[in-house]
Amino acid sequence: MVEQTLDVLLHGRRIGTAARSSARAPHHVTLAWNDDLVAGPVRLSESFALLPGTSPPTKLASNFLGGYAPEGNQRQALADDRGIAKDDLFGLLREFGGSMAGALIFQAPDEDPKYSPKYDELTETQLGRLLRKAVTESDLGTQDDSRSMIQGFQPKVLLAQLDGKTWLQPHGRAHSTHILKPQLSTKPSKLYDEFYSHQLARHMGLSSFDSAIHNAGPLKYLAIERFDRTIDNGTVSLLHQEDASQALGIDWVDADSKFQSRERPTDRARPSLGRIAELYATLSDPAALHTWIRQLTYRVLVGDNDGHAKNYGILHLDGVDTVTDVYDAVPNLYQEGRIEWNMAFSIDGQFDHRRMSLDRLVAEVDGWGTIARSDAEKLVMGTVRQFIAALEAIPAPAEASKGMRAALEWNTERLIDGKEISERRS
Repeated sequence: MVEQTLDVLLHGRRIGTAARSSARAPHHVTLAWNDDLVAGPVRLSESFALLPGTSPPTKLASNFLGGYAPEGNQRQALADDRGIAKDDLFGLLREFGGSMAGALIFQAPDEDPKYSPKYDELTETQLGRLLRKAVTESDLGTQDDSRSMIQGFQPKVLLAQLDGKTWLQPHGRAHSTHILKPQLSTKPSKLYDEFYSHQLARHMGLSSFDSAIHNAGPLKYLAIERFDRTIDNGTVSLLHQEDASQALGIDWVDADSKFQSRERPTDRARPSLGRIAELYATLSDPAALHTWIRQLTYRVLVGDNDGHAKNYGILHLDGVDTVTDVYDAVPNLYQEGRIEWNMAFSIDGQFDHRRMSLDRLVAEVDGWGTIARSDAEKLVMGTVRQFIAALEAIPAPAEASKGMRAALEWNTERLIDGKEISERRS
């Protein structure tokens, strides 16, 4: 029997139900909170409230929940595998809402209360096969009984490592602890570019999650520790999170909606740095906005032209809401034949990375009216100096994109000299 409603759990506590909104709007679901709901210490979302016996606005709730779904070919492949439409939100939550980013779980009302997670240990051969399947079929390497999904476009596999060495494949709604990204033959250096960015960000204190490049036979992959998961005595615990696109109520169906519109930069249906700044300025952690400004500066320095609203996150912890680690900050501007100079957001009115400068970054931050200009100058310049120190301390992998390291040094030199980054001549 196909479920008509789903139980909604946050950190294992039932908080309400989810149901289809209408046949004419399959991309929407309706949430209903428990009549006896008592607010817990962890906030669900910045986009709507949990009030006992009520339902949040359908559009906001749907954009929040749909924001946990994969995008593009990944979502299409998962939907095809289960015979549902790719924008059928209730269907996606029913099939894959057992383990998503954060700490929300969707389960059948009649699920066995004694349910326990199950994992299969993978051999190196099986792991390689799974990674190749994720590339060729865009299906996250899922099994027939999998109830897991994660945001994004890129091929990846969700696995668990509970002992620090053995890869396990989750079944049902068992939780993963790592994201594995296979090397792509069409973009072989990108894996190393992303890994180098991880190393730089860790050195600067902008992230703390571990990552490493490994082999499964001849296939290389980047294993990334999930910052929304912890392990205690072999049990996976969840940390709740949402991204800025979800928190702002941005449309989940249109993949372009997470970017600021270049044609209509003030379009409120799209995110902007100013709107995201307002969001972080209202979080309970007083350091959240400053941390995010450092992350924004880092993305400019590293040449990440894909730093859209889904790549900025909010971590909802016990009693505090703060910014997540910087993630998916990839030096995209140095892969030959794949350069797109426009950034995801305009900075002081400019999208073109070549037009970025210290003055422009400071002017953008100052324009929000959230912190003093002198503080903005200290944050931006301090991040640049930390970036220089990280470059000096950590050599780039030999397999990284040719000229990437020199381009990163160029970026810092131009900014320190008070100039626009412009375009380095190789």
